[in-house]
Amino acid sequence: MRWGICRTRGEAHERPGGVTLIELVVSVAILGILAAVAMPLAQTTATRTRELELRRDLRKLREGIDQFKLEYEKARSNARDARQDFRKRVSVDRTGYPLTMEEMVETKILRRIPRDPMTPDGKWVLRSFSDNPESSLSDARDAYDVRSASKAVALDGTKYETW
Repeated sequence: MRWGICRTRGEAHERPGGVTLIELVVSVAILGILAAVAMPLAQTTATRTRELELRRDLRKLREGIDQFKLEYEKARSNARDARQDFRKRVSVDRTGYPLTMEEMVETKILRRIPRDPMTPDGKWVLRSFSDNPESSLSDARDAYDVRSASKAVALDGTKYETW
């Protein structure tokens, strides 16, 4: 413990050189204010990161659906460069879009199906080619489009389910 000399009214006496209770309370209050300012910024940054991940995953899935359709059409028209695993899938009653998301992994269009970062279970909502665009219901015949299942509102004010 340090001891210092404090002079008041001409007399000398010793006092410990530690932190007083007032200094400690002021320091804790300042740290609390700084933490209160930093928390919303950290939450906004985390949400923005998840939104960027959602946009990237939606783009990847939609490009995969388009690539599947392109490869399927090559196989349907008996193109010379059509892939063999698509030739086996050609059928009269198919639209050319993948029946499930897993079919894109099976045909090596995608390596894996990404998780929806905005929902706890990570499941996507699929829209079929024959679905009404205005409806939220799907007949689940194929995977024409994909969207997030989250009903939450994004930082820009739109809903994730409309992305």
